[in-house]
Amino acid sequence: MLVKRTADTQDEAQFKEWVELLLDQALFAERGTLEDPNQFIRRMNQLLVS
Repeated sequence: MLVKRTADTQDEAQFKEWVELLLDQALFAERGTLEDPNQFIRRMNQLLVS
């Protein structure tokens, strides 16, 4: 679902945010931690309301 939504995004800045979010999710799943968890939460919240 997120990959499809990302692929359907026309706005380049929003596309970048979706890609970064997907990358962070993959890194979190692999490592169990993120380099910048605050950035992840900010990005997640921003995309949820958009």
